[in-house]
Amino acid sequence: MSLIISVALFAAVLLVSGTSSANQSDWTRARLACAEVGIDPNSAAFGQCVFDLYYSVWNEQNVSQR
Repeated sequence: MSLIISVALFAAVLLVSGTSSANQSDWTRARLACAEVGIDPNSAAFGQCVFDLYYSVWNEQNVSQR
């Protein structure tokens, strides 16, 4: 029984770590895209650009789940 629990916990850890790294790379891509169009990374507009771009892409990728 403890082997089953250990395997389940290991799978959960892998799932969480995989999701976070994918999520992190999406945020990184949004930051790079906003920087490439010339928005100053130290400005409030940059943060808003990253936020809007990330969630716009997320909404498009998850249309089927709505």
